[in-house]
Amino acid sequence: MWRLFSLPLIAFAQTPSLFPEGGVEGCDFQTGNIEASCVWKFIANAISTIFGFVGGIFLLLILFGGYQYIISSATGDKEGGKARIKFAVAGFIASALSFFIIDFVISSLAGI
Repeated sequence: MWRLFSLPLIAFAQTPSLFPEGGVEGCDFQTGNIEASCVWKFIANAISTIFGFVGGIFLLLILFGGYQYIISSATGDKEGGKARIKFAVAGFIASALSFFIIDFVISSLAGI
């Protein structure tokens, strides 16, 4: 049979994990072969994943605020769009700064 593309048969959604492909070196959570340093690596990866979602939410809020600002001529709520964009950008900056602080503390404590 003729195939246009040769794609792998595994779907990434079938293997949910907080760790990158191949896992974290020295840690195997499936078999239970873990060390004390694995806990810090797990926490660092979980926080990174959570802040990725938070960044996505702020991006959606910025886009929604921009849409609200654009259609404000029809609805008359120009200040609402400006305020939403302003607060979303401020929230994103606060989230990014807290991520960098938490990442610095974890890397200092765990030596990752």
